[in-house]
Amino acid sequence: MTSEREQEGNVPNPFLNPIGVWQNYLIDWMEVNRNFYENAIETNELWLKTFWDLWLKAGNPERKETG
Repeated sequence: MTSEREQEGNVPNPFLNPIGVWQNYLIDWMEVNRNFYENAIETNELWLKTFWDLWLKAGNPERKETG
């Protein structure tokens, strides 16, 4: 005995339902990683600039500021 849904071919496939969940999870994970790396690069540039300027001033006493 078949139902009307089965006759119309609109039976949901239980194996395809989790695919959408995994796609959303992976997309969100890639977005989090992208934001983390962008923030890490900016932080790295800030620290390098800070210590590089201090090192240049210590190595060259007459130089008071970097341009």
